[in-house]
Formats: sequence, structure tokens, C-alpha cells
Amino acid sequence: MVNLYSVLAYNLFGKYYEKKRLDFFGLRHSLLRNRMDMAYDVYMSCALLSSIISAFISLIGVSLLLLVFGVPEIKATRIMFPAWVAPFLQYKSIVLGLVFGVIFTAVVFIIVYKLFQIYPSLMAGDRKRRIDIMLPYAVNYMSAMSGAGVQPVELFRSLANNPIYGEVSTEYRYLVRDLEVLGTDLVTAMKNLSLTTPSTMLQDFLQGAITVVTSGGELETYFQIKTEQYLMENRQRQKEFLETLGLLGETYVTAFVAGPLFLIVVISIMSIMGNAEMIYLYIIIYALIPIGSIMYVVVISMLTPEA
Repeated sequence: MVNLYSVLAYNLFGKYYEKKRLDFFGLRHSLLRNRMDMAYDVYMSCALLSSIISAFISLIGVSLLLLVFGVPEIKATRIMFPAWVAPFLQYKSIVLGLVFGVIFTAVVFIIVYKLFQIYPSLMAGDRKRRIDIMLPYAVNYMSAMSGAGVQPVELFRSLANNPIYGEVSTEYRYLVRDLEVLGTDLVTAMKNLSLTTPSTMLQDFLQGAITVVTSGGELETYFQIKTEQYLMENRQRQKEFLETLGLLGETYVTAFVAGPLFLIVVISIMSIMGNAEMIYLYIIIYALIPIGSIMYVVVISMLTPEA
């Protein structure tokens, strides 16, 4: 995806990254698996420009905060300020402000730059999960279409144009592109897709299909076998998920319902007797319980097998 921002970034830094193709082999592969349709040098140019802009904005923010609230006071000691810096202590606030601003700006720059580098691999991992979830149903669809006498190329085209199957449809659109636009044969198109998809499950399926086609076998039979296999594995995964969900529910009740209630009662009684601080009660009510609940929501949403 090319826009004005990426064009500007590439014009500024593109020549630098063009010479580092081998250094970004992993990133190029992640971009390809994530179907971002952006060259690595354009992407890294955007990453560098975004990091510079973020660092500049953070520098302005830190400067404003220091102007409003001032620099934190640090007492002069022999360890922190040797005797030879005594004449310069009057400039202590300026020096500390500059040092703090530079360090904070550098940290922001590094964080943003590294986030850009790991973002494609993170998104590719998310796509892998979505593909693995929908693949059993997509294979079932292919099995039904193949049983109705639909040819493999038409079958894959129909699957690619069916948005119900989410990321699986996206993957097969690239297979159809190789067939119709690039003019490759079916086996080569499946090989290309198996090399670029982030899903090992889809890779195994395509490699099996390639073996069947090259050996002269029937794809219909292969689709039926894989449908039964994937549906059985899917039922097993759902059963394991329900068991895990039950364990998480019991843990949540123990750690964030019964446990905090017990602590609240104990701390309340001890505070009445004058042996406890109310701050601990506030921490449990306003920090421990909300943060713990949010963490459990995040964990369960990550584990839930949904597209």
C-alpha cells in the first residue's frame, strides 16, 4: 500500500535501505506472510521516519513538562557531583533537563523503531491463528465443491471469492493470482502459496495436495480425508479449550473473587483495631481486582478459537 507518507519516507531513506536487503531477510519474509503488499525498503523508510517524528514529539512533550513542573531536585553529594563540578552546579537544572530529554527521546525512538520491525511477525502470527481456525471449514467447502464435479481451478477461485472463510480466502486469492495473472500451473501456484503462507497447517495441506496432483490421484478423495481429519482435530481443540476455560474460571474465582473478599474483610477488621493501613484496602479494590480482571479478559480473548 503506497501513499504520500510512504513516498516521502522512501525518498528520504529508501537509498539507505536498498543496500541492506540481506540484513532484512526475516522482515521481508514476514511482510510477505502478512500480505502487506509493501517492499521492505519502503516499510523500513516509513519506520525510520515515524521513529524520528515520534522522538521529536516526545522531546517537545518532555520540554513542556519540564517547563511547567521543573527539573526534579537532586541533592549534591560527593558521589554524584565531585568537587571539580562545584562551579557548574548553578547550571545543574539545565544539564539534567537536557540529559533527561535526550535519554527519553532516544528511548522513544528505539521503541518505535523496534515495534515497526516486530509488527509484521506479530501480525503474521495472528493470521496463522485465523487461518488454522477456518481451514477445516474451508476444506469441507472444497470437499463439497469437488464432490459436485467442480474443477480444482474453479474450486480455488470460488473459495478465494468467498469472504466467509476470512484469511483462508485471502491466501487462495494469491493462488488464483498466480494462475490467472502470472500464468503458472496449478502445482507451481500451490508450491508458491505453501512457501509464503504463515500457517504450517495450510502448508501441510497444500503439500499433500501437490503430492496427490503430481501422482495422478483424486483431489476429491484427498479433500474428504482431510475434512474428516481436520474436523476431528477441531473438536479435540474445542474440548481442550473448554477444559482450559474451566480451569481459568476456577482460578479467577479463587484469586480475584474469594481471595480479595477475604483480604478486604481481614484488612477492614484490622483497620478498626488500628493495626492496618487503609491504603492496602484501596490497592486491592482499585488496582488488584480491576487489573486482574482485565488480564483475564485479555488471556481468554487470546485463547478463544474464533475467527
